[in-house]
Amino acid sequence: MMKPGLRLAALALAGLLAGPAGAQSPPDGTAASAAAPLPSQPDALVAYVTTAIRDHDLPAFERLVNWTGTRAQRKRLTLYQIRSGFGRPIKAAALEPMPEDGLAEATARGTLKANMPVTDRLRVVFDEPPVEGDAAPTSVFLIGREGGTYRIALLVPTGPPRGK
Repeated sequence: MMKPGLRLAALALAGLLAGPAGAQSPPDGTAASAAAPLPSQPDALVAYVTTAIRDHDLPAFERLVNWTGTRAQRKRLTLYQIRSGFGRPIKAAALEPMPEDGLAEATARGTLKANMPVTDRLRVVFDEPPVEGDAAPTSVFLIGREGGTYRIALLVPTGPPRGK
């Protein structure tokens, strides 16, 4: 079993905890919330993310994620993990304060840092049977504010790739 701190580090690398894969984009290619303004209130953030999950709205997520400092491989993995939550029934979603030491283990080696100040976590609990222990499948998004709106933060490398 993975230690909780290591689990958060793994989640933070992509910005969330992914569930099973296999979700698809909507067949008509529409992305209604992608045109909506980015959320500036907690309730609006929860609604934006849950609607994007329900509607398979990848463009909405792409707008919400702060991609600054993200390498191409990490972006592909992050988008894959986001898509894996699409269409899954949501039991609950809530914004919660980020513990002061919430990223300590992930950043302790000095090779990773958040690409913006992280103030909150958005926890989306799926209405599905537990996959590990007795905890329901959950996505956790690292959240910060930029220009008055909420954004999903990612952990990014502090320096160039090894060997470069």
